[in-house]
Amino acid sequence: MENQSDEILWSLYLKGDKEALEQIYRRYYPLLLNYGCRLSANQDLVQDCIQNLFIKLMSKSRNLSATPSVKGYLLKAFRNNLLDSLEKEEKHNDFIFIDEIPEVYHTTTEEESALKEDISNLSLAYQELSAKQKEILYLFYIKGISHKEIADILNINYQSSKNRLSQSLVQLRKIFFLNKK
Repeated sequence: MENQSDEILWSLYLKGDKEALEQIYRRYYPLLLNYGCRLSANQDLVQDCIQNLFIKLMSKSRNLSATPSVKGYLLKAFRNNLLDSLEKEEKHNDFIFIDEIPEVYHTTTEEESALKEDISNLSLAYQELSAKQKEILYLFYIKGISHKEIADILNINYQSSKNRLSQSLVQLRKIFFLNKK
């Protein structure tokens, strides 16, 4: 069952195959955990929200229908669940986007030193972006999610997804070149 596509697993689950949902869980738990830990520093809450999402899926299986993107559906449902949980705890301000910029190791040549400095400046510029800007960059460039899926996950329209990404890149460039001076 591990080799089945997401759509086939989802279809099997809708027909009552609990093992298919287990496979979906195993496949997407790391992605949801990583994404959730970027949205909130409270890892326990993130893990609880993932569990709650799959419990909801199990209990409402009769009300579910086919989806063109299982990944997009899970990310959207999880994000909404997490934001609801943060609001219930009155910690909506806890919504952040945690950055993971890789460290560059000691370099020896001038070219490598310049690269290290650029990466450092890029990291500083990235830190200055808003949580929404960081989130869309992460979803599009790191996770390779399409604008259509991003729009669905973030509850915005397709064009807004493209605009937000473009504006985020413009802002990142602007900050990067200001810091470089």
